[in-house]
Amino acid sequence: EYGERYVEQRLALAHLYSKVGLEPAVFLGAFNQLLASLEKVAGSHFAALRKVAFFDLALITDTLVHERERVIRMQSEAIRELSTPVLQVRDRMLLMPIIGIVDTHRAQLIMQNVLDEVRSKRARVVVMDVTGVSTIDSGVANHLLRTIAAARLMGATVIVTGISSEVATALVALGISLDEIRAVGDLQSGIEEAERLLAKT
Repeated sequence: EYGERYVEQRLALAHLYSKVGLEPAVFLGAFNQLLASLEKVAGSHFAALRKVAFFDLALITDTLVHERERVIRMQSEAIRELSTPVLQVRDRMLLMPIIGIVDTHRAQLIMQNVLDEVRSKRARVVVMDVTGVSTIDSGVANHLLRTIAAARLMGATVIVTGISSEVATALVALGISLDEIRAVGDLQSGIEEAERLLAKT
């Protein structure tokens, strides 16, 4: 007989398999081997047994796949968070180093992280260092400009540092308006400029 208690036991077993890292393909192979062995000894009862077996199979494989996808989502989110850190340098000053490729999704995450930290830390200045960014397309540039504008509405000034000649050339070629960007050459100069702005307030 099987009912709610039986399902709970199967799900608990599936979670145990997931914790030890059992791959769905390995489980399916082992389960198929088990069924082949049972068919030899179950005789006429095998048809009924197979119905329960397939019920087990569906529960456990669904749980294994779901848990694997959940772990992948958590890892992906952790990687995205680590790739867009916002660091508090001192009271009211934040630093965001951006390294690597910036796509539209990451640009949105940058905007969200900056604005969240500006609010929670009551920041007045954000130094956004793009030294490690090799190229920026128009979509990403517009996201960064919106981030700067939104931070300004929240009372914070964004200072962009480390714009490479390639990125500067690309932005000009794309016709991106840079009038609202406060930019300096390198990170040290950006922090010095931030200190000057904070000293005025």
